[in-house]
Amino acid sequence: MKNLNNKNCFITGAANGIGKSFALALAREGMNLFITDIDLESLERVKNEIEDLGATVYSGLCDVTRIDHFKSISNEFFSKLGHIDLLLNNAGIAIGGSILDITLDDWKQVLDVNLWSVIHSLEVFLPKMLERRSGHIVNVASGAGIVGSTEPLPYVTSKFAVVGLSETLFGQLNSYGIKVSVIVPTYIRTTIFDKAKIKYSKELINDVGQEKLNEISRDLLKDMQSKAMLPDRAVKKYIKGIKEDQLYIYDTKAMLGILTLKGTNPHQYETFLKENSKNSEKTTRAHYLKYGIDIEKYRIG
Repeated sequence: MKNLNNKNCFITGAANGIGKSFALALAREGMNLFITDIDLESLERVKNEIEDLGATVYSGLCDVTRIDHFKSISNEFFSKLGHIDLLLNNAGIAIGGSILDITLDDWKQVLDVNLWSVIHSLEVFLPKMLERRSGHIVNVASGAGIVGSTEPLPYVTSKFAVVGLSETLFGQLNSYGIKVSVIVPTYIRTTIFDKAKIKYSKELINDVGQEKLNEISRDLLKDMQSKAMLPDRAVKKYIKGIKEDQLYIYDTKAMLGILTLKGTNPHQYETFLKENSKNSEKTTRAHYLKYGIDIEKYRIG
């Protein structure tokens, strides 16, 4: 989709972060937008910014975990804009912590937002794309979706699933004239850092206190965020990839190097995974030691 001008786009999770940057950048490209989120106050501010750019924009509430929301908002989308050219599945959350501290409810919440949101969007938008034999589906996954990273396990699982889903759609929908891309961001400075929950063991909560642990985790996430790429910069790269109809879209070539390593030198890739995990544990332990807490005592085993 080399020319985005006067094309129609639907975006989930558009109130903040990558979604917001996408909405503003695509507006500058001349796209007609329908932006959605559950944070209606922030979404309204984004809508106002888009209107200031002179672009056509509609907005609405969409809890991506609910298919009834998707059915309702898609009907509104088609009544306003007629057809869909770009479907941008961006909504996502993260819940961190040890595998033993993350509950089944946490798993369900992450998978509902990060994976089922994509499935729900396909349910309501793909049939219309197939009728027209055109359109472009873009799913925002993560670098954690192509490498077994140190991110929380439910997050990694959900993003691997989105990558696999996207690859399969890429092959299956090509003959119908429908393009598919999957974006694999690295560390991007978004509100996912601010909103991420970190779960702790009962023993650690009893010893330190939930309030103190929340303070420590906020500082840790703030430190991570300070080293992350600005979303506006990343989105410029993502839009370039969309225009070139790429399957995988990166913001750094380092991800391509890791993917290559996985296929060409499995033993070295295994070593990389182990070392990456060790380095992450070392960094986390050092952070907690600043507060007089030896997190090592609370590790699995």
